[in-house]
Amino acid sequence: MEQQSTPQETTPQQEDQKSEQPPTSNAEFAYVKMTIKDKGDIIIELNLKEAPKTSENFIKLVKDGFYDGIRFHRVVPDFVAQAGDPQSKTLPIDDPRLGTGGPGYTIKFEPNPLKHTRGAIGMARTPDPDSAGSQFYICLKDLPQLDGNYVIFGRVVEGMEVVDRIVKGDTIVKAELIPTWKPKPKSESKSQ
Repeated sequence: MEQQSTPQETTPQQEDQKSEQPPTSNAEFAYVKMTIKDKGDIIIELNLKEAPKTSENFIKLVKDGFYDGIRFHRVVPDFVAQAGDPQSKTLPIDDPRLGTGGPGYTIKFEPNPLKHTRGAIGMARTPDPDSAGSQFYICLKDLPQLDGNYVIFGRVVEGMEVVDRIVKGDTIVKAELIPTWKPKPKSESKSQ
């Protein structure tokens, strides 16, 4: 199996059986809370309108507990923090096989107008555009050279200061779908 990755730095669901919509007050977005061990929580807003199939896949994996216990196996400063390889639960963090694992299936490339801005969430893949499965990355800064080449399906709306502290080997303790999200008042967010 080929290594799942973002490009090199040098190159440009269901809550119940009746409904396929994730529980949210706004049908265009769904929210996932991800707890990073010893770092804190991040809130990810999934864009159901622009990336419905990719978001649906991520929601399914979250609901199945797939990301719980997975480690960030790739962190490149000023580029991306990447996780989603189930092998990271058992293999040593420097094992060369990390970055090759997935959920046992792949999803189709889903072109959309979303951009690689700081905090954007994208799907990692092999050179085959239809090879993404479970590995995702968070942009640590704006990366316009990646626009159109990888599927962006959401963004971090809270906890970017947590993302900035992620290092290779950090663990996702729990990922869970949350019904709604509201920005914290400025005084609360500054006290963290």
